[in-house]
Amino acid sequence: MRNFPAILFVLLLPVSLFSQKQVSVVIKTSAMSKGSQPAFEVDIPQTSLKDVERDWKKYLGVNTKAKVSETTGEILAKGASYPEISKAPFNIYSKVIATTEGVTLTAWFTPNDSIFFSKGSEATAAQRFVRDFAVAEYYLAMRDQYQDERQKLEKMKDELEKQVRDEEKSNIKIADNKRAIARAQEDLATNANDQKDVAANITLQQTEVTKARSRSADALKEADNQLKKMEDDLKKLKDKEESLHKKIDDWNKQNTAEARDVDNSEKAQKESQAAIEKQKQLIANLALKMKAIK
Repeated sequence: MRNFPAILFVLLLPVSLFSQKQVSVVIKTSAMSKGSQPAFEVDIPQTSLKDVERDWKKYLGVNTKAKVSETTGEILAKGASYPEISKAPFNIYSKVIATTEGVTLTAWFTPNDSIFFSKGSEATAAQRFVRDFAVAEYYLAMRDQYQDERQKLEKMKDELEKQVRDEEKSNIKIADNKRAIARAQEDLATNANDQKDVAANITLQQTEVTKARSRSADALKEADNQLKKMEDDLKKLKDKEESLHKKIDDWNKQNTAEARDVDNSEKAQKESQAAIEKQKQLIANLALKMKAIK
Protein backbone atom coordinates (compact mmCIF):
# COMPACT_ATOMS: atom_id res chain seq x y z
CA MET A 1 0.00 0.00 0.00
CA ARG A 2 1.26 3.49 -0.84
CA ASN A 3 2.51 5.52 2.09
CA PHE A 4 1.64 9.22 1.84
CA PRO A 5 4.93 10.49 3.27
CA ALA A 6 6.46 9.02 0.11
CA ILE A 7 4.82 11.90 -1.77
CA LEU A 8 6.71 14.39 0.37
CA PHE A 9 9.92 12.48 -0.34
CA VAL A 10 9.26 12.63 -4.09
CA LEU A 11 8.60 16.37 -3.88
CA LEU A 12 12.09 16.81 -2.43
CA LEU A 13 13.77 14.95 -5.31
CA PRO A 14 15.61 17.12 -7.86
CA VAL A 15 13.70 17.77 -11.05
CA SER A 16 16.61 16.29 -13.02
CA LEU A 17 15.48 12.82 -11.90
CA PHE A 18 12.32 13.14 -13.95
CA SER A 19 12.25 13.42 -17.71
CA GLN A 20 9.83 11.14 -19.51
CA LYS A 21 6.27 12.34 -19.87
CA GLN A 22 5.65 16.01 -19.41
CA VAL A 23 3.21 16.82 -16.62
CA SER A 24 1.73 20.12 -17.66
CA VAL A 25 -0.65 22.32 -15.70
CA VAL A 26 -2.84 24.50 -17.90
CA ILE A 27 -4.81 27.52 -16.76
CA LYS A 28 -8.33 27.49 -18.16
CA THR A 29 -11.82 28.59 -17.25
CA SER A 30 -13.79 25.70 -15.83
CA ALA A 31 -17.19 25.28 -14.20
CA MET A 32 -17.39 24.79 -10.43
CA SER A 33 -19.69 25.60 -7.51
CA LYS A 34 -18.86 29.33 -7.75
CA GLY A 35 -19.55 29.49 -11.47
CA SER A 36 -17.08 29.29 -14.34
CA GLN A 37 -13.74 30.45 -12.95
CA PRO A 38 -10.04 30.32 -13.85
CA ALA A 39 -8.64 26.95 -12.83
CA PHE A 40 -5.42 24.94 -12.88
CA GLU A 41 -5.88 21.60 -14.64
CA VAL A 42 -3.46 18.72 -14.97
CA ASP A 43 -3.64 15.16 -16.31
CA ILE A 44 -1.86 12.63 -14.09
CA PRO A 45 -1.12 9.47 -16.12
CA GLN A 46 -1.43 5.91 -14.80
CA THR A 47 -2.96 6.95 -11.49
CA SER A 48 -6.23 5.86 -9.92
CA LEU A 49 -9.06 8.08 -8.76
CA LYS A 50 -8.97 6.57 -5.28
CA ASP A 51 -5.24 7.17 -4.81
CA VAL A 52 -5.26 10.73 -6.16
CA GLU A 53 -8.29 11.76 -4.09
CA ARG A 54 -6.75 10.38 -0.91
CA ASP A 55 -3.30 11.86 -1.53
CA TRP A 56 -4.60 15.23 -2.71
CA LYS A 57 -6.63 15.68 0.48
CA LYS A 58 -3.57 14.88 2.56
CA TYR A 59 -1.40 17.13 0.40
CA LEU A 60 -3.78 20.04 0.95
CA GLY A 61 -3.43 19.61 4.71
CA VAL A 62 0.37 19.52 4.85
CA ASN A 63 2.00 22.47 6.69
CA THR A 64 -1.22 24.48 6.79
CA LYS A 65 -4.19 25.00 9.09
CA ALA A 66 -6.65 24.58 6.22
CA LYS A 67 -9.79 22.59 6.93
CA VAL A 68 -10.20 20.01 4.15
CA SER A 69 -13.72 18.83 3.36
CA GLU A 70 -15.69 17.42 0.46
CA THR A 71 -19.12 18.38 -0.78
CA THR A 72 -21.10 18.29 -4.03
CA GLY A 73 -18.25 16.59 -5.86
CA GLU A 74 -15.67 19.19 -4.84
CA ILE A 75 -12.78 19.00 -2.39
CA LEU A 76 -12.35 22.23 -0.43
CA ALA A 77 -9.33 23.37 1.57
CA LYS A 78 -10.67 26.41 3.43
CA GLY A 79 -8.24 28.91 4.90
CA ALA A 80 -5.12 27.43 3.34
CA SER A 81 -1.91 29.19 4.28
CA TYR A 82 0.95 28.83 1.84
CA PRO A 83 3.17 31.93 1.92
CA GLU A 84 4.94 30.79 -1.23
CA ILE A 85 1.60 31.23 -3.04
CA SER A 86 0.03 34.15 -1.20
CA LYS A 87 0.74 35.98 2.05
CA ALA A 88 -2.97 35.96 2.93
CA PRO A 89 -4.97 32.74 3.53
CA PHE A 90 -7.05 31.49 0.61
CA ASN A 91 -9.38 28.69 -0.37
CA ILE A 92 -8.63 25.83 -2.77
CA TYR A 93 -11.54 24.19 -4.57
CA SER A 94 -10.79 21.08 -6.59
CA LYS A 95 -12.23 18.19 -8.55
CA VAL A 96 -10.67 14.84 -9.35
CA ILE A 97 -12.03 12.92 -12.35
CA ALA A 98 -10.98 9.51 -13.66
CA THR A 99 -9.93 9.30 -17.32
CA THR A 100 -8.97 6.46 -19.65
CA GLU A 101 -5.27 7.18 -19.04
CA GLY A 102 -5.34 8.18 -15.38
CA VAL A 103 -6.84 11.11 -13.52
CA THR A 104 -7.52 14.78 -14.25
CA LEU A 105 -7.12 17.19 -11.33
CA THR A 106 -8.68 20.64 -11.55
CA ALA A 107 -8.05 23.23 -8.80
CA TRP A 108 -9.32 26.77 -8.20
CA PHE A 109 -7.46 29.17 -5.87
CA THR A 110 -9.39 32.11 -4.41
CA PRO A 111 -8.90 34.49 -1.47
CA ASN A 112 -12.59 35.40 -1.19
CA ASP A 113 -14.66 33.02 -3.39
CA SER A 114 -15.15 35.76 -5.96
CA ILE A 115 -11.69 36.57 -7.30
CA PHE A 116 -9.65 33.58 -8.53
CA PHE A 117 -5.92 33.38 -9.18
CA SER A 118 -5.25 33.35 -12.93
CA LYS A 119 -2.11 35.39 -13.57
CA GLY A 120 0.83 36.97 -11.86
CA SER A 121 3.09 35.53 -9.19
CA GLU A 122 0.21 33.96 -7.25
CA ALA A 123 -0.99 32.06 -10.29
CA THR A 124 2.57 30.93 -11.10
CA ALA A 125 3.04 29.67 -7.55
CA ALA A 126 -0.38 27.96 -7.56
CA GLN A 127 0.46 26.33 -10.88
CA ARG A 128 3.73 25.04 -9.40
CA PHE A 129 1.86 23.80 -6.30
CA VAL A 130 -0.50 21.71 -8.44
CA ARG A 131 2.27 20.51 -10.72
CA ASP A 132 4.49 19.41 -7.84
CA PHE A 133 1.68 17.22 -6.56
CA ALA A 134 0.94 15.82 -10.03
CA VAL A 135 4.59 14.95 -10.69
CA ALA A 136 4.91 13.23 -7.30
CA GLU A 137 1.67 11.32 -7.81
CA TYR A 138 2.69 10.20 -11.29
CA TYR A 139 6.06 9.09 -9.97
CA LEU A 140 4.44 7.08 -7.16
CA ALA A 141 2.05 5.43 -9.61
CA MET A 142 5.02 4.44 -11.77
CA ARG A 143 6.89 3.26 -8.68
CA ASP A 144 3.93 1.10 -7.65
CA GLN A 145 3.82 -0.43 -11.13
CA TYR A 146 7.58 -0.95 -11.00
CA GLN A 147 7.28 -2.78 -7.68
CA ASP A 148 4.39 -4.89 -8.99
CA GLU A 149 6.41 -5.88 -12.04
CA ARG A 150 9.39 -6.74 -9.81
CA GLN A 151 7.15 -9.03 -7.77
CA LYS A 152 5.92 -10.65 -10.98
CA LEU A 153 9.54 -11.19 -12.01
CA GLU A 154 10.34 -12.92 -8.71
CA LYS A 155 7.32 -15.21 -9.14
CA MET A 156 8.45 -16.01 -12.68
CA LYS A 157 11.93 -16.85 -11.38
CA ASP A 158 10.40 -19.07 -8.70
CA GLU A 159 8.36 -20.86 -11.35
CA LEU A 160 11.48 -21.39 -13.47
CA GLU A 161 13.31 -22.82 -10.46
CA LYS A 162 10.40 -25.18 -9.84
CA GLN A 163 10.51 -26.30 -13.48
CA VAL A 164 14.24 -26.98 -13.15
CA ARG A 165 13.71 -28.94 -9.93
CA ASP A 166 10.91 -30.97 -11.53
CA GLU A 167 13.16 -31.81 -14.47
CA GLU A 168 15.92 -32.87 -12.09
CA LYS A 169 13.47 -35.10 -10.19
CA SER A 170 12.34 -36.69 -13.46
CA ASN A 171 15.95 -37.31 -14.54
CA ILE A 172 16.76 -38.84 -11.15
CA LYS A 173 13.67 -41.05 -11.41
CA ILE A 174 14.69 -42.17 -14.90
CA ALA A 175 18.23 -42.96 -13.73
CA ASP A 176 16.91 -44.91 -10.71
CA ASN A 177 14.56 -46.89 -12.93
CA LYS A 178 17.31 -47.67 -15.42
CA ARG A 179 19.48 -49.03 -12.63
CA ALA A 180 16.54 -51.08 -11.34
CA ILE A 181 15.93 -52.44 -14.85
CA ALA A 182 19.60 -53.40 -15.18
CA ARG A 183 19.46 -55.26 -11.87
CA ALA A 184 16.22 -56.96 -12.89
CA GLN A 185 17.75 -58.06 -16.20
CA GLU A 186 20.68 -59.57 -14.30
CA ASP A 187 18.18 -61.37 -12.08
CA LEU A 188 16.36 -62.61 -15.20
CA ALA A 189 19.60 -64.03 -16.60
CA THR A 190 20.29 -65.81 -13.31
CA ASN A 191 16.69 -66.97 -13.18
CA ALA A 192 16.92 -68.43 -16.70
CA ASN A 193 19.99 -70.45 -15.76
CA ASP A 194 18.31 -71.62 -12.54
CA GLN A 195 15.26 -72.75 -14.51
CA LYS A 196 17.48 -74.77 -16.89
CA ASP A 197 19.21 -76.45 -13.95
CA VAL A 198 15.92 -77.25 -12.18
CA ALA A 199 14.34 -78.48 -15.44
CA ALA A 200 17.32 -80.80 -16.02
CA ASN A 201 17.07 -82.09 -12.44
CA ILE A 202 13.33 -82.67 -12.89
CA THR A 203 14.06 -84.80 -15.97
CA LEU A 204 16.55 -86.88 -13.98
CA GLN A 205 14.19 -87.13 -11.04
CA GLN A 206 11.36 -88.35 -13.26
CA THR A 207 13.69 -91.26 -14.17
CA GLU A 208 14.29 -91.90 -10.49
CA VAL A 209 10.54 -92.01 -9.85
CA THR A 210 10.15 -94.60 -12.59
CA LYS A 211 12.91 -96.71 -11.07
CA ALA A 212 11.41 -96.40 -7.56
CA ARG A 213 8.16 -97.99 -8.73
CA SER A 214 10.03 -101.28 -9.06
CA ARG A 215 11.33 -101.01 -5.55
CA SER A 216 9.28 -100.25 -2.43
CA ALA A 217 6.35 -97.95 -1.80
CA ASP A 218 8.51 -95.88 0.54
CA ALA A 219 11.16 -95.39 -2.16
CA LEU A 220 8.47 -94.29 -4.62
CA LYS A 221 7.00 -91.83 -2.12
CA GLU A 222 10.39 -90.28 -1.38
CA ALA A 223 11.29 -90.01 -5.06
CA ASP A 224 7.87 -88.52 -5.86
CA ASN A 225 8.19 -85.93 -3.04
CA GLN A 226 11.57 -84.82 -4.36
CA LEU A 227 10.09 -84.44 -7.84
CA LYS A 228 7.21 -82.30 -6.53
CA LYS A 229 9.65 -80.08 -4.64
CA MET A 230 11.67 -79.57 -7.82
CA GLU A 231 8.47 -78.75 -9.75
CA ASP A 232 7.50 -76.25 -7.04
CA ASP A 233 10.94 -74.65 -7.27
CA LEU A 234 10.56 -74.36 -11.04
CA LYS A 235 7.14 -72.74 -10.66
CA LYS A 236 8.55 -70.22 -8.19
CA LEU A 237 11.32 -69.38 -10.63
CA LYS A 238 8.79 -68.86 -13.43
CA ASP A 239 6.61 -66.70 -11.17
CA LYS A 240 9.65 -64.62 -10.26
CA GLU A 241 10.50 -64.29 -13.95
CA GLU A 242 6.99 -63.02 -14.69
CA SER A 243 7.18 -60.58 -11.78
CA LEU A 244 10.51 -59.20 -13.00
CA HIS A 245 9.13 -58.69 -16.51
CA LYS A 246 6.13 -56.79 -15.09
CA LYS A 247 8.42 -54.59 -12.99
CA ILE A 248 10.59 -53.86 -16.02
CA ASP A 249 7.47 -52.95 -18.04
CA ASP A 250 6.32 -50.62 -15.25
CA TRP A 251 9.73 -48.95 -14.99
CA ASN A 252 9.84 -48.47 -18.76
CA LYS A 253 6.36 -46.91 -18.71
CA GLN A 254 7.44 -44.61 -15.90
CA ASN A 255 10.54 -43.61 -17.83
CA THR A 256 8.49 -42.88 -20.93
CA ALA A 257 6.21 -40.62 -18.88
CA GLU A 258 9.16 -38.99 -17.10
CA ALA A 259 10.96 -38.43 -20.41
CA ARG A 260 7.85 -36.73 -21.73
CA ASP A 261 7.76 -34.56 -18.60
CA VAL A 262 11.43 -33.66 -19.15
CA ASP A 263 10.69 -32.57 -22.73
CA ASN A 264 7.72 -30.51 -21.58
CA SER A 265 9.78 -29.02 -18.76
CA GLU A 266 12.59 -28.04 -21.12
CA LYS A 267 10.10 -26.31 -23.41
CA ALA A 268 8.46 -24.60 -20.44
CA GLN A 269 11.87 -23.47 -19.16
CA LYS A 270 12.69 -21.89 -22.52
CA GLU A 271 9.36 -20.09 -22.47
CA SER A 272 9.92 -19.01 -18.87
CA GLN A 273 13.42 -17.76 -19.63
CA ALA A 274 12.10 -15.77 -22.59
CA ALA A 275 9.30 -14.35 -20.44
CA ILE A 276 11.80 -13.46 -17.70
CA GLU A 277 14.01 -11.59 -20.16
CA LYS A 278 10.96 -9.76 -21.48
CA GLN A 279 9.91 -8.90 -17.93
CA LYS A 280 13.41 -7.64 -17.11
CA GLN A 281 13.24 -5.37 -20.15
CA LEU A 282 9.83 -4.11 -19.05
CA ILE A 283 11.22 -3.32 -15.60
CA ALA A 284 14.24 -1.58 -17.12
CA ASN A 285 11.93 0.53 -19.28
CA LEU A 286 9.81 1.41 -16.24
CA ALA A 287 12.94 2.46 -14.37
CA LEU A 288 13.87 4.74 -17.25
CA LYS A 289 10.36 6.19 -17.33
CA MET A 290 10.49 6.86 -13.60
CA LYS A 291 13.71 8.77 -14.08
CA ALA A 292 12.16 10.62 -17.01
CA ILE A 293 9.02 11.97 -15.36
CA LYS A 294 8.94 15.75 -15.41
